[in-house]
Amino acid sequence: MEVGPINALNGFPVWYKDENGLRLQLNTDTNDPFSGLTPAELPNPGQPVSFPDNFPSEAFYFAAEAEMETGTGERARLVLAIEAAFANEVPAEGDQMVFGRVRIRVPGLQPGAEYTVTHPYGVGTFIAEPDGEGSGEINFTEDIGVCPLEFEQVFNSRVHPFLQWDSSVPPAAPAGYIGDPNVLHPVTGSPFTDRFGERQNIFRIEGPGIGIGSPDRSTSPGLNPDNAIETRNFSLLGKISPISGVDVTRTTYTQTDAAGGFIDVFASSDTTPQQIEVSGSGILPTVLQGGTGLYFGRVAFNGSTPPGTITVTNVSDNHPASVKQSVPVDFITATANYDTDTKTLIVDAVSSDSFNPNVDMTVKDFGIGVLDVPADGPLIVNLTNLPPELVIQSSAGGEASVPVIINGSPDAPIGVVANAGIDQTVMIGSQVNLNGNGSTGPITAYNWVQTAGEPVILENPNTVAPSFIAPGTTGTLTFELTVQGEGGPSSDTVDVVVVETTDAPVANAGQDQTVQQGTLVTLNGSATGDVTSFNWEQASGPSVQILDADTANANFIAPKQLTTLTFDLTVSGPGGSSIDSVQVTTLTDNLTITRAEYRIGDSEWRISGTTDVPGPGVTISIFIGNTLNGIVLAQVEANALGQWEYRVEPSAFQPDETRSISVQSSSGGAIINIPVTIRQ
Repeated sequence: MEVGPINALNGFPVWYKDENGLRLQLNTDTNDPFSGLTPAELPNPGQPVSFPDNFPSEAFYFAAEAEMETGTGERARLVLAIEAAFANEVPAEGDQMVFGRVRIRVPGLQPGAEYTVTHPYGVGTFIAEPDGEGSGEINFTEDIGVCPLEFEQVFNSRVHPFLQWDSSVPPAAPAGYIGDPNVLHPVTGSPFTDRFGERQNIFRIEGPGIGIGSPDRSTSPGLNPDNAIETRNFSLLGKISPISGVDVTRTTYTQTDAAGGFIDVFASSDTTPQQIEVSGSGILPTVLQGGTGLYFGRVAFNGSTPPGTITVTNVSDNHPASVKQSVPVDFITATANYDTDTKTLIVDAVSSDSFNPNVDMTVKDFGIGVLDVPADGPLIVNLTNLPPELVIQSSAGGEASVPVIINGSPDAPIGVVANAGIDQTVMIGSQVNLNGNGSTGPITAYNWVQTAGEPVILENPNTVAPSFIAPGTTGTLTFELTVQGEGGPSSDTVDVVVVETTDAPVANAGQDQTVQQGTLVTLNGSATGDVTSFNWEQASGPSVQILDADTANANFIAPKQLTTLTFDLTVSGPGGSSIDSVQVTTLTDNLTITRAEYRIGDSEWRISGTTDVPGPGVTISIFIGNTLNGIVLAQVEANALGQWEYRVEPSAFQPDETRSISVQSSSGGAIINIPVTIRQ
């Protein structure tokens, strides 16, 4: 599969070409009866299509649909498509995406029963899921290629090669199209063969009792018609592209004197040979060389400056010719070297325009500001950090990205650092624990020694946490921790003050807080008096995991619901302990609606919006009508970006007389009386 050049008018590829060489273009003509679109798809139906102000939110390169009736009178539907759309559903530059879709919708099945679906691009086995109304259903959608501007991702979809009307069955497809979407017709083109040795140009469902009473009971030999329905008739959409298009991938110039210079033009088009020409002020029309999709030419220009723009034309396209304009810029040759010993970055950059004395070269800001490259020599700058590559920019329009080449000695590894812990106040005769867990680096050995105060006996002095019994007299004891390892040794000291008695510390759990759901919350505890330990525990509210519960400032993630939580802080010291509490209350989430639409023709709802509490764990309930007491249309989950969408067809529910919906979030937010756009 191949993708064509980008259409300058809308930012989508001109065409997609399948393995058989069939090339289909994006058809956005709402007045074309074969496009699958109507003027109602446009914001201004009476005006011509224009991007982005009056452009459909979706259009097709290819679409094939088939429908059948099950034995219970339900509609089984298959949708296969290469669809152009927008990441945020509203036409906008930079949001264009093209994806391949396989959608299977079958209601009215036996819950828990197994069904096999055969279609032109594969075979799938499904277990009918309960629909909440006593029946089972298959509700499967596979969309591949939904990243904006990543137009080659659609190659990973199953929807290729393209289907076409079976030419052995009259009538023939309309000239320039693979079929008429308004007429059901057999198709060809499936790359697969079913278990009966026939090409899978069919929509078939096999499962218990699905064919009993159905007008689409299977007629294929070897199948029990009570348990199988099938159709070979499809609604097929696709316009054959008469043009190859053209992309200009690079236009750079070279100039050494006032007489003129050269422009190097790189272009791309279809792999079939094309005649591509370049023209412009000050240059003679020239045919680019190539023929396998890549084209190149060097053309001369006259004068002290290159043309402001050049025009690249694919004259092989005569429906009409495809044209792209490009601005010639200079070509930059550059290197970047960094020496780890001197911490010096050296950048050399040369422009292909050696005639113009006003061409300046700069290094794009990577955190320390824009750097000027001197005209008479390299840029030399001392740095301790730098990016993996630099972007060199020219005042003549050129830009080059160059990797930074590293030379010099390796950096020294992290050395060990001793940390003997915080000073303590203890009571006479109590057990005291020293703590060197705060020490860092590749430690190979610990050693504790007492350096001041009444002598005591250290238990396990060669471990990270030795202990001793406080002496019977008051005073200050000092201990030194020495750690061994790479970059060591390193030492640190800690003081232990021995007292006869001390008051209990006083805990302070901090001020009550109001926080956003799903965010990180910090419990700001503190204490007065002599403290040896902190401990946070949850006293009420939905259970959360407390991080760093043994420190003054603990953390947790606020639950995704409207609630109040209580936490107790216990502080302990030589004189005893005390407890204080704090409450944390979550805020209601904020909801927005980005689309509320109902399409009469397909009985299709398209509703989407956002919440400022990202999923998973946030459920949006959609109600028909202008209150939260209406029929529940659906419940959907918000994604990790807080986006949610409900898109289902056909639906058993229609808008009521208010022509509105209302939504409510499990996180407390609500919007009522949202107008619904009704489309045909």
